[in-house]
Amino acid sequence: MLKLRVAFRAALVGAAVCLSPFAARAAQTVPFVGCPSDGQQGPVAAPKGQPKALDIDAAAAKGLAWYQAKYSAGALAPRGWKCFSFYGSSGVTLTVAASGKLEDANQPIAGPAVILADDSGGTSGRFDVAKVAARVFAVPEKAFVASVIAEGVEPKENFPAGPYPTDTLSYKTPTLVAFATPAGKDGLGVAAGLGASPLPVVGLAKLVGPADGPDLYLLAVRLPAAQANLASAIVGAAEGTLPNSSQ
Repeated sequence: MLKLRVAFRAALVGAAVCLSPFAARAAQTVPFVGCPSDGQQGPVAAPKGQPKALDIDAAAAKGLAWYQAKYSAGALAPRGWKCFSFYGSSGVTLTVAASGKLEDANQPIAGPAVILADDSGGTSGRFDVAKVAARVFAVPEKAFVASVIAEGVEPKENFPAGPYPTDTLSYKTPTLVAFATPAGKDGLGVAAGLGASPLPVVGLAKLVGPADGPDLYLLAVRLPAAQANLASAIVGAAEGTLPNSSQ
């Protein structure tokens, strides 16, 4: 047990180096890209918006745009990609990708993509929230996870405790964690909707709202090697723009 604790502590230290807090920079402006949506009330047209000012590296800003659907939070992703959002009572998912059938909710994204999932802990989205909370958030969400398991809707085996074996975690706060998943490995990106790929994944998981029914924001970023340098700007911007309370 001691060896496991030491190994896990070492992994966290390594994560802190790779996923350290992002230094504030002079605001850079990136284009706004509206994303169409579909959900329980039918299709929704892509919104129009103004360019987004963010504290990101000037060189990275030249390759990025701000993508947002009507009901979603926004996220940075490489310019020229396409986007689509699904919404419903359980939550909202925004997918930005270089290619693929984004309108097919049952088709995991196999290639490069940026996915921002917002699951509601007060609705049927609580099952997805609890599964991630069981993996990376111990306190105060332990009671919430237990209450969801106690409903008996899904077996306890669907809520494994502890991080994915190969994920590296860096805790910013008790309810905000940055993660990195090595290429070809299973990790938190799968919970956001990414399929198998030989590319690594980085991102953030954030809980907001009351401990007995928090919402979960899960950002997963998987970029091609030629654009890997943009990942830190995408994750850093999310850390500063994701809501701090339930919407």
